[in-house]
Amino acid sequence: MLIGEQCRDEYHYGTVDRISPEAPVPVFDYERTEVRPGMAGNVYHNLKAFGCSVDFITNEEHKIIKRRFVDSRLNQQLLREDIGHEVESLLIQDLPDLSQYDAVVFSDYAKGLINWNYAREVCTKANCSIFVDSKNIDLSCYPNSVIKINQKEMDEGPCFSQPYELIITKAKDGAIWNGKEYPAPPVSVYDVSGAGDVFHATLAVISTVTDDLDMGIKCAVKLATKSVGHVGTYCITKEDIMEVLSESLELSAA
Repeated sequence: MLIGEQCRDEYHYGTVDRISPEAPVPVFDYERTEVRPGMAGNVYHNLKAFGCSVDFITNEEHKIIKRRFVDSRLNQQLLREDIGHEVESLLIQDLPDLSQYDAVVFSDYAKGLINWNYAREVCTKANCSIFVDSKNIDLSCYPNSVIKINQKEMDEGPCFSQPYELIITKAKDGAIWNGKEYPAPPVSVYDVSGAGDVFHATLAVISTVTDDLDMGIKCAVKLATKSVGHVGTYCITKEDIMEVLSESLELSAA
């Protein structure tokens, strides 16, 4: 089960060749638009890429829109417009039967869908693996969970509720868990949009299937690194997955 806010990621491509005579701003000559699922919607599609059957509890996609204007020649973002900020909270009485799931994945973008009581109810009743990626500082509603946050979020001083496992992602420097560092392979970075979603989906699937959090983190770092080599929100492919799994199995055998 995946719980979290989804959005519509819009990429409006065009070129800039001049500055407006009306104000010191670039004039954007529009060419085309690409629309992709964003936020928890990206997590959903990455979970599906692994072949998972996923029940997705979320808001209507059009309630939140991230509209990016991109120079098509340089793949450089010029401006981002955010539309919609808050969505309606989930109700505990609408919670489905948790016994049917192998894992629960929270993709909490702090837009109001997941309230403290709802999250706490899930984490105390679910008898399965729970994976959390949250933009909130108060994470005390997520006991019994594997929590992934980035270094900036960690520096803000979040609060937790025991027991929990904490994974800190560090962008190009990989991740840290339980004092162990997981370096990321060096790559050319084109766009970091959605890399955390790829990490989160991979971590949940591999850790659940193998019952090995260490293996889950290793694969998550590698697949997230693949995603930043693409422009825009990226969904991993079966080829990406097979390549990383093959590498991981070879290293384990060695």
